[in-house]
Amino acid sequence: RVSTSRLDRLIDMVGELVISHSIVAQDKVVTGSNDHELLRKISQTGKIVREMQDLSMSMRMVPLKATFSKMARLVRDVSRKVGKDVKLVTEGEDTEIDRNMVDVINDPLMHMVRNSVDHGIEMPEVRQKMGKPRSGTVKLSAYHAAGKVVVEIEDDGKGLSRNVILAKAKERGLVSDEASLSDREIFKMIFEPGFSTVETVTDVSGRGVGMDVVRKNIESLRGQIEIDSEEGKGSVFRMSLPLTLAIIDGMVVRVSSEAYIIPTVSIVTSLKPEPEQLSTVLNQGEMLSLHGDLLPLFRLADLFFIEKSDQDSDNRLVVVIEDDNKKRAGLIIDELIGRQQIVIKSLGETMKDIPGISGAAIMPNGQVGLILDVGGVVGIANSGNGGRTGEEKN
Repeated sequence: RVSTSRLDRLIDMVGELVISHSIVAQDKVVTGSNDHELLRKISQTGKIVREMQDLSMSMRMVPLKATFSKMARLVRDVSRKVGKDVKLVTEGEDTEIDRNMVDVINDPLMHMVRNSVDHGIEMPEVRQKMGKPRSGTVKLSAYHAAGKVVVEIEDDGKGLSRNVILAKAKERGLVSDEASLSDREIFKMIFEPGFSTVETVTDVSGRGVGMDVVRKNIESLRGQIEIDSEEGKGSVFRMSLPLTLAIIDGMVVRVSSEAYIIPTVSIVTSLKPEPEQLSTVLNQGEMLSLHGDLLPLFRLADLFFIEKSDQDSDNRLVVVIEDDNKKRAGLIIDELIGRQQIVIKSLGETMKDIPGISGAAIMPNGQVGLILDVGGVVGIANSGNGGRTGEEKN
């Protein structure tokens, strides 16, 4: 068994090799050369480097089976303690995930499974009166989708009450009385620090607080969590995580002289908008009409305080991105540079909390490019704060 630290070092070295090869392959001496033998050798070297990268990355992947097994013991112990009959069903336990994620997702998984048994599943006699089986079920499943690992915790318990959560949110001043929110937006309120609708404190999970820590841990992995729930029927907590923490397929874009990377799995389309596709909505800024939908337009130059951008010219481009909740926004950029495999570098402690940024990468020209956090950028764009077009700035 290879230690995680040595494996991480190997992957870092292979990543440096990928960058070095890209720098050589895109050098003007090479791109302008007519030496076919030289070009063939560089192409062959690139193929070998990519195979090394794929192999080193696969060595970092581990199945979720061991993690799921821990949850089986947890369900058994908690259900006994609270006097409920709950069984765990697992699916997709052979789904592989980056081993560096395993320890980080273990606590959020345990917290959500414990809450499902303690607060989600009803007591046997209550279930019987509702026409449900006396035995409750918690289903833990994992699968790959759209370049991500999805882990779901599903229960057939009482579900979340939209009205109760909304009332509590209004009581705490999290939303106004006039706010019009979807079910998912309301359910996300439970991830606010200290938020709970549970009146009865239990020895197992207290009032069910701590979901803010769950979200924080998942977002630290560049992941997202969403909830689907139907009152009286049950809930599904869905975590979407990147396949790996070390590499992504990205589209490199230019804003003024700066390079940014957008994960390709989050790109819907790119276009040069026609004048009739653009409009300005009061208090919302400039919008893009795309296939009958109005999407907020968002200037990366404004968000990151970049000067001398071409974004006001007639040649501006828009990249439409979509987060895990299917929310979209249009990013105004100056140029699409091209698609590349990006080796992710840590931002470090001083820069890790920059809104809209999830990491950094060394570009083939040696320049540092920032990787966009699509969920964060879409959230900012749809909130009407920062980086929006058509709004007066102080």
